[in-house]
Amino acid sequence: MAARSPLPVGPSPQIPEEEAALWDACKLQNSAKARERLFLRYLPLAKRISARFVRDNHSTPVEFQELSQMASTGLLEAIDNFNPALGVPFRFYCPRRISGSILNGLAKLSEVNHQISLRKRLARERLRSISHDNAKPKKIDDALDILGDIAAELALGMMLDSSAIYQESERDPAKDAYDTLVWKQAIGQMRRELEALPERDRDVLRYHYLESMGFDEIGNLLGVTKGRISQIHKAAIALLRKRVSNNGRFRLEG
Repeated sequence: MAARSPLPVGPSPQIPEEEAALWDACKLQNSAKARERLFLRYLPLAKRISARFVRDNHSTPVEFQELSQMASTGLLEAIDNFNPALGVPFRFYCPRRISGSILNGLAKLSEVNHQISLRKRLARERLRSISHDNAKPKKIDDALDILGDIAAELALGMMLDSSAIYQESERDPAKDAYDTLVWKQAIGQMRRELEALPERDRDVLRYHYLESMGFDEIGNLLGVTKGRISQIHKAAIALLRKRVSNNGRFRLEG
């Protein structure tokens, strides 16, 4: 007996028409872009579930960023396993998957004590991405230039990290009002230059730095390999550094 094709979602009183169109494209046309848009649509819900877990489990040793990544993984799994033809709204379907992903992730962390924390893993991915693996400096000045480039691009990554957690209501990292203003201007300019990057470059940097997603997870979302994400990251961070240096009031030089 031939397998039945999935039914189109179509407009439904329970599923908004715009979202139904995305599910049609995702499930019937295998559209990676529609899958990504569904992910972004429900990412705030995944983050709220992570925040609620932190609030209700004060003794957990895991950082919010790690919980947020576990929630993102659960959200992707929920999108891939969801059957919109049943007419059940995704917002009712996905919370259990997201919570389950968090619990599974915590169990795995407790079993593997030597597992590298998310922050260290992301830092290693960044360093490998921007390192000049094939560079063979012939003299000390060349080696210092390479190290300077790596340091400058790592510093830019740290600024992107900081921009993700910086809030007006939080204590400013600067020592006085002038330094605070300079910091805000630098972060604001960097975010503007980030928005001006080509779409794929911008998306990879956003997901990695602002959403704390690893290269393998971004590759899963965008339908490419982890190695390809590393290549895009390397080119994107170099382009962002160039734009910030050329168009801004501060420079990132090696």
